[in-house]
Amino acid sequence: MLSNIIKVLIIISIIAGVGYAAVTVYSCITHEPSTGLPDMPDAKDAQYGVHIENTGNLLLTNDYEIHGTEPGSRVIVLHTFWEVSGNKFKYRQTILVLEEKIFGKITIRRR
Repeated sequence: MLSNIIKVLIIISIIAGVGYAAVTVYSCITHEPSTGLPDMPDAKDAQYGVHIENTGNLLLTNDYEIHGTEPGSRVIVLHTFWEVSGNKFKYRQTILVLEEKIFGKITIRRR
């Protein structure tokens, strides 16, 4: 009687171990690791990255103007832009005025 109970417990343990291994392998194969970065819009929709030094924010835009030539006193106007909101970039169809006197150094680079 005792040997039958031990056999059943061993069989249940083996089945549970094989099931656990199968689930682990399946989850490793099908799971896409998160990079922690939001998905960026296509480069044709936002060709320029605007990095604001004081806040560390990254804005993306296609349409901007720079008023002034001396770094630290320039005014940058974004006519439309993309910004990070949660874990996605959201499109904002509004004008944003960025003054380097307030926001610090602003770097604009082509993506």
